Amino acid sequence: MKKKIAIYSGQLYMGGIERVLINYLEKLSKEPELDITLIIKENIPEKNVFASEVPKNIKIEYIKDEALCRKTEELSKNKKNPLIRGWYQVVLYYARRKGREWLRSYLTKNYFDAIIDFDTGAVEYLRGIDNLNLIGWTHFSLKGLRKKRQIRAKGKFRDYKHIVVICDDMKKELEEMYPESAIKGVRIYNPMNFEEIYRKINDVSCLSEKDLKILKDEFFIAVSRLVPGKNRAELVEIYANLKAKGVKEKLYILGDGPDRINIENKIKELNLEKDVFLLGERKNPFPFMKAAKMFLHTSMGEGLPTVFIEAMLCDTIVVAYDCPTGPREILSDGKAGGLITLGNKLEFENKVIKILEDEDLQNSIKIEMKKKINEFSYEAVRESLFKLF
Repeated sequence: MKKKIAIYSGQLYMGGIERVLINYLEKLSKEPELDITLIIKENIPEKNVFASEVPKNIKIEYIKDEALCRKTEELSKNKKNPLIRGWYQVVLYYARRKGREWLRSYLTKNYFDAIIDFDTGAVEYLRGIDNLNLIGWTHFSLKGLRKKRQIRAKGKFRDYKHIVVICDDMKKELEEMYPESAIKGVRIYNPMNFEEIYRKINDVSCLSEKDLKILKDEFFIAVSRLVPGKNRAELVEIYANLKAKGVKEKLYILGDGPDRINIENKIKELNLEKDVFLLGERKNPFPFMKAAKMFLHTSMGEGLPTVFIEAMLCDTIVVAYDCPTGPREILSDGKAGGLITLGNKLEFENKVIKILEDEDLQNSIKIEMKKKINEFSYEAVRESLFKLF
């Protein structure tokens, strides 16, 4: 008999967690002993860009009504108006209550051998329901959470049978911060779909003429959502200093988000409009990552930044801040990439220049990269995954 698995996630928007989820679904859909149902909270089709990549044999259930999602989205754009802000809170409360009722009802009526709370957003809806094999999945540094979220995490962790952490550093954090839940911790690396990434690297069918021209440039690349924690304005400052030291490569930043205006202002402030370009979101970033001289990352906190592994699969060297958690683990303590003391811009600049100028160092790093990436194959994590089920 097949094992019935439900996987909950808030949305299928463009983002790191969602990309990891799609990687899992693509592999799990081919396991003959599994019957998978995907449960998604948000229901705005054009924003759920990864929905089209969910394998056809996986059923998708949406918690929220599309009209209600659109109403909430519309009101959220005008929250400066006190009346609209008040109405927004009312609609948001109603949407959350309806979502909670739907999810509790669905999981009570439909039996599943395991329920994966992939973004830890479902557990509070399900508290008090007996006999749920509920598995939490954490994607970010626990120490990097705000204090209120650290306190909430303690309550969530009590309700999970297992807690998946995605790197060894996060497992240590779990043991130190939540010793009462430490025994539940299971480290499973995010698996990468090597074959799909290799295919997409060479797929330029969706690129514009302008994009194809960009690929012929000499450039560095950064890929992430544009949020303050990714620290892209500081990356622009680092680039300005690199340019002053004679570096000729341009800087292309892929992604979008609320910090875009701040980054644009920093580009203008440093007169870099002809050197630094925000290219927006790209569903297939891999041709850009493959063509780049280096992948630069200035995030102040991560979980396990799978975008590093993607860059390494593109044979592109990563230079990143040693933020909690993940970079040190993926980059093999600096042997498989440039690992920089958090916040040390000068060290970052010097490492970029050293790698650019030292061909032997480039070759050494790429040898270590090839050793490390095999740990992130689906085959390497499958056994641990199935033990959860």
